[in-house]
Amino acid sequence: MILFYILIFCLPIPKHQILSLQLGPVTVLKWFGILCLLAAIFQMLRTGSCPPLSRLIPSGWYLLFFVIAVGSCVVHDGLSAFGQGAFMYTLSAFSLYIVTTTMVSDSKSLRWTVLVALGSIAWGSLYVIRQWQQYHSVYPGFRTWGGLSDDPNYYAVTVVLWLPLVLAWLMSKRPRWEKWFCTGSICVMLLGFMFAASRGGFLGLLGALLFLIWNSRNRLRNFTVVAVLLLPLFIGPRQSVLDRLINPDASDQESSNYRLQLWEAAENSFLQHPIFGVGMGHYVPKIHKNGAEIVLPFHVAHNTYIDLTADLGLVGLIPFLGILIGSLINLQRIRRRAATTDNLPVRQIVLGLQAGLIGYMICAFFLSTIWLQVMWFAVFLSMCLTRIERLKVAKIAGQEATLVASVA
Repeated sequence: MILFYILIFCLPIPKHQILSLQLGPVTVLKWFGILCLLAAIFQMLRTGSCPPLSRLIPSGWYLLFFVIAVGSCVVHDGLSAFGQGAFMYTLSAFSLYIVTTTMVSDSKSLRWTVLVALGSIAWGSLYVIRQWQQYHSVYPGFRTWGGLSDDPNYYAVTVVLWLPLVLAWLMSKRPRWEKWFCTGSICVMLLGFMFAASRGGFLGLLGALLFLIWNSRNRLRNFTVVAVLLLPLFIGPRQSVLDRLINPDASDQESSNYRLQLWEAAENSFLQHPIFGVGMGHYVPKIHKNGAEIVLPFHVAHNTYIDLTADLGLVGLIPFLGILIGSLINLQRIRRRAATTDNLPVRQIVLGLQAGLIGYMICAFFLSTIWLQVMWFAVFLSMCLTRIERLKVAKIAGQEATLVASVA
């Protein structure tokens, strides 16, 4: 499990100089992934069974999506696909699926996995804060460019995915040190989020937090707490997210115009190849202007859904939507069952993951995130909760049966 925790801790900071260091044929981060995969396979062989996740709706959709993505790579690139970035990212996500659904098998591993994930994102936020501290006085209106935590928009999506889980975690009874840990994590996440100033991330965070508040018990109190937490985003330094939304400068306007052109190019590509797309990783954004074909200086559509329709067509988009919607439905079922058994820790984790996934689905309209491993990890973690919740129910039922037997 130690290797798994290290891998999870490294996911939000993929550009770290140590993790990106080439060690033989692959990087240090990939070595961690390979070792975790071997450990997961060993655990499956030792226990003699695989996690029974194929019956879950999101798991089935993901396996279908994986087969379609791999098939698209092989069909369009042949044997050379095994050295292409699109195939390697797809294979990496599948490895993370195997590792996560194998390693996170009980309440204890779930608890520490969540805490490690939250700590890693808080750690990544410190890099964003440090970058702003170094350069805000050098460049007027400075906005962090990501650095070790990757592009600021991708960093913002990471915060959107996991910040609701921190808040939900605090709503349940936790040890004092965990509450202080989560409170500190919230502070640095919000500070880093403010300096990232991502407009799509801000809209996603609003959607996630509104869902979280609506489904909490004390809505008015929680709304007040969240409003206070978000206040720095509105009164932050120049080049804040609110300033970029209300008074976009030339760079912001250019970014918006590029997105519209990229969406138009992806739409044209989809209309030409609506079923299977142009092939995984083969989308080239082109538009027709003044009778000439212009290739835009980007390789993605800056919209996850449109990107998928261009690359994989409807056969790729439908399973991807099935993964997200199926995850939300599955989490909702778990939350209802956990409410009847008074399983508050699991219920709060489920609520936080639901809110984070809803926020991500909003962010995905403005950013291509199909390669974002932190997003896939959140999806895979949600698949583990069904088994953990059922084990908890069985344990409670066993304790009650033992008590009844002893009384009789």
